[in-house]
Amino acid sequence: LHNVSFKESDFVNPTLDETSWISARHAFINYACQWVDRIQDQDVESFEISISRPSIYMSVIESLIAFAVGKQVKKLILDFSKPIWKTTRDVHEYLDFTVEVPESVYNLTSLESLTVNACKMFDPLRFKDMGIFKSLSFGYMRLENLESLLSKASRLESLSVSECWGVLDFKKIAGNMREVAFKNCDFPWTTCSFNLPKVDIFKYSGDIFCFHFERMNPNMKEVHLDFGVLGEYDDDLDDKNVQALALCDMLNSLRSAKTLKVCSYLLQAIHESDHPMHMLRPVKTQHLVLKTKLEPREFHGIRLFLEKCPDLESLTFDMLPPSPITKFTSYEGIDPRVYWLYNITYNCMRKTLKTVVLKYLIRSGSGRGSGPVLERVEIYLSNGLDESQKMYAYEGAEMLQRISEDVQVSWA
Repeated sequence: LHNVSFKESDFVNPTLDETSWISARHAFINYACQWVDRIQDQDVESFEISISRPSIYMSVIESLIAFAVGKQVKKLILDFSKPIWKTTRDVHEYLDFTVEVPESVYNLTSLESLTVNACKMFDPLRFKDMGIFKSLSFGYMRLENLESLLSKASRLESLSVSECWGVLDFKKIAGNMREVAFKNCDFPWTTCSFNLPKVDIFKYSGDIFCFHFERMNPNMKEVHLDFGVLGEYDDDLDDKNVQALALCDMLNSLRSAKTLKVCSYLLQAIHESDHPMHMLRPVKTQHLVLKTKLEPREFHGIRLFLEKCPDLESLTFDMLPPSPITKFTSYEGIDPRVYWLYNITYNCMRKTLKTVVLKYLIRSGSGRGSGPVLERVEIYLSNGLDESQKMYAYEGAEMLQRISEDVQVSWA
């Protein structure tokens, strides 16, 4: 009972009708209050309250926060966002925000981990002691003075900023954090520098800016890059060469990551520079994850990454849902029926590549009629496999055939 969590999503199904939804919310609040009454004398290290549209329960929420403060918790989660929110455009600041972080939370000296979502008038500089934090996470709200906070949060190991706006002073991200993540933040600038000499995991999702990497950990574990917020790649972009160069610079600065995950937009845009093969340096990635629709406009990007990952051991194709309307079957002379039949090979395929994972290769209901569009899978076994390895491959092929009635599976 040291970790207490009250989450509306555990009690309330968002598909309920209005009357049932209100009743379920009342039951959730009553449960939280009764539970807190029963554990008044117990130690609590972690406390979470997560509820959307909190305005009618303000007095209860204030009492629950006061309970957490009284327990001198080490971890506190205050989440008042709505499940239907997907981007900052879904948030109407003055209409949706009703909860303000009380002064008692700013005065807590026991806090090591803090998550704040959808609170109004939040100012991290009001914390009495910013050197106590090891983990900070902010989402769906106006966020100011964050760069100043980072300069004073000397023990910070993890930082996550998601769907925030108004970060006026945030032009440099520096510190000894081990994990840093930014997701779709509305930053009012076009350049930013990073000084993260100890970072192990770096995640960025959002617009393409001019990023400068002063110092990064030469032994990073993971890098995730997702520009899916930009939507489909636009062939008419006037600055597509500039974007491609910015992507090359970013990848070159993050080339030490053992695991690299890139999005479909990057696969489409990366080869648009004048000389992508020369601009992009070889990376040290051992596990490459490609989020892709396997459309012809992505093929050059896929080839480029295979060429630039000489030490690759594991390759994952993470299949995205197909476009509602297929715009083309070919792209810039690329015929998908023959593109991969050319005698093309890469260093990683000859020397290091051990595993290829195809996620969601077979989809039901996405092709003609109600069945899958995939008709045939051919599996080729390399020379030199021992009998146990061949048997393992045969068993996998037979399993694929059993679960895929409309697909013909063959091997050689």
